[in-house]
Amino acid sequence: MTDDTLLDVVAGHRRAGRGDRRALVDRQRSVTYAELEREVTRRARELRSSGVGPGVRVGAVLTSSLDSVVDFAAATSLHAAVLVVQERAGDAERSAALADFGAELSLDRGRVTRLAPAGRSGGEPAFAVSSSGTSGRPKVISREWPGTLRNSAAFARQLGLDADDVVLTTSPLGHSYAIEAGTLAVLSAGACQLVPPGPLTPARAALLAERHRPTVLQSVPVVLDWWGRGGVPRAGSWDRCVSAGDTLPAQAVTAWHDAGITVYDHYGNSELGQLTLTPAGGSGSVGHPLPGVGLTAGSGEPGPVAARFPGLSPVRLEEGRAVALADDEGWVTTGDLGVLDDGGLRLTGRADLLINIAGNKVSPIEVETVLRGLPGVSDCAVVGRPGPSGEQQVWAFVEADADGFDTAALRRRAGEQLMTVKVPTVIRRVDKLPRTGSGKVRRGLLMEGGD
Repeated sequence: MTDDTLLDVVAGHRRAGRGDRRALVDRQRSVTYAELEREVTRRARELRSSGVGPGVRVGAVLTSSLDSVVDFAAATSLHAAVLVVQERAGDAERSAALADFGAELSLDRGRVTRLAPAGRSGGEPAFAVSSSGTSGRPKVISREWPGTLRNSAAFARQLGLDADDVVLTTSPLGHSYAIEAGTLAVLSAGACQLVPPGPLTPARAALLAERHRPTVLQSVPVVLDWWGRGGVPRAGSWDRCVSAGDTLPAQAVTAWHDAGITVYDHYGNSELGQLTLTPAGGSGSVGHPLPGVGLTAGSGEPGPVAARFPGLSPVRLEEGRAVALADDEGWVTTGDLGVLDDGGLRLTGRADLLINIAGNKVSPIEVETVLRGLPGVSDCAVVGRPGPSGEQQVWAFVEADADGFDTAALRRRAGEQLMTVKVPTVIRRVDKLPRTGSGKVRRGLLMEGGD
């Protein structure tokens, strides 16, 4: 795909005779590709008169609405540098992100507000997101817009999206996974995206599936598991699911596989977008690199995961100042650890979350995999926390029913599969793990408190 803007992409589908096909559907209305082209064109004229233009830094709040997508498409089509702002972000977090990005304008529910004097225009178009902040304060990551669009198109091709697909996206559009592997990928393929309002219960999801007949579910492990147990795989016309954002437990896949639906595991990050894709099969691999993606990791033993994609040189922005994240050859260290071999990439944990127990490095992912396989455990998260004397300990927070929960039995069974140093010193039962809006466990909160 050589189109540079979303308006180019949408117009291309209309010129190809697909103008009457649905492009976007929200709770209130739907638009075809021809209608979307007209709305984005009109909105771009309005935003231009408000000061949006090439290189102008705009913070755009994305909500679960078609109008929000139109605003985003119009701003990016004016070659602005756009920071996607999460709708549910608190005031302090949102203000910090806008300041780090150096935003001149904010775009929220159709309103344009000037935040700083004009005069920074003339730069390159860019796409920026706030990282999820699962282990600390969110960071603003910015990268080139054309490369971002090409990356999403590569993901769409690898997933096999086409004009007949209807994609239901469950994560809020303010998250990079939803907008890049969702909206940008869908529009590049000429497919249709359903944007539901807020979290859907399995019952509501089943009704939506019967009404709109989605073929693809783009979601996260916790929702796949919840909906799977709630009978959603048997509703509608599902063909495949794609999961990302966190480890994909086997039990989250079972109901979908039983219904004959392929589930894909996907690995990506805020720095470069979409990196791998593979059918989930229990091997622990998140797949081989997407076309154009370069990937390195450990061989035999876990090592740092690094990636690159042509045309993307991401930077971290701090109060408008850019800190390069890529080296001279375009490689970006992701912060993850993994092994790359003929079976693809197998992630073993975050480098900054490894737990040092008397010189022994313990991977939270390894411990979590064992715990999830034990009776009564719905999900879990493992972190390192200081013990009474300040030494690091392995702590496990386990989602499980209160009835019959036996910490000692759980530790004993874990010890049958793990080295002694890796067995959790402390196990805490929780009703629900704290999560971000995109479904990732907020490990930073568990490391700081929660006992």
